[in-house]
Amino acid sequence: MQSQTASYDIALTTFSPDGRLFQVEYAFEAVRKGTPILGIRGTDGVVLTAVLRKHVLQEPNHNDKIFTIDDAIGAAIAGLSGDARTLVTYGRELAQIHQLTFGEPISVKVLGKKLSDHVQSYTQQGGTRPYGVSTLMVGVDSAPQLYMTTPIGTFWSYKAQAVGNGADEMNAMLEREYRSDLNVEGALKLALRVHKATAASPLRPEGFMAAKVMTKDKRFTLLDEKSVQALFDTTP
Repeated sequence: MQSQTASYDIALTTFSPDGRLFQVEYAFEAVRKGTPILGIRGTDGVVLTAVLRKHVLQEPNHNDKIFTIDDAIGAAIAGLSGDARTLVTYGRELAQIHQLTFGEPISVKVLGKKLSDHVQSYTQQGGTRPYGVSTLMVGVDSAPQLYMTTPIGTFWSYKAQAVGNGADEMNAMLEREYRSDLNVEGALKLALRVHKATAASPLRPEGFMAAKVMTKDKRFTLLDEKSVQALFDTTP
């Protein structure tokens, strides 16, 4: 089996006899090994959370998981951070071009589709490789929005979704505990409970990030250290 795989994973555009693109599968594997991220839509906004992989000598304020794309849009990433940084930069450019062209902010759905089209093009060109990253994009258009993109250029809308290491267990817990009447505060507490319950080691505030977009002001904001600590103090 190894020799069969090796003969079809050199070129991105070469299908194996059973219809597989091994380079694409490798990209999904990079996502599955990424530290987990989670998004939940609430009645008054939408939240993103992420677990950070911290090293002892690393600056405590280092962030490579949650990014601002536009005033009302943010994204969390699971997978290769370098790929994500490039994709986030491209998303910011798309948002600025849309604002200058149409005089209005880009919607989460339109931005997600454009990013997914870009990502998909890297699955069918020789001399390239797929992006080894999935994103959860959140924002507020006429209502709170949560979209997931994948290394093959697909994207879907979700009420709640987890991506990365342990995502299957996290999504199973979300299916049991998610309620459509959750507000942002409740969504943040649910997200933290899910992370705590599925973490390989005890989760601490310095290894956790959270962000939100409220319907009332449509501003994507990261929770500061004090707010994260308060969230830990009030979430069992």
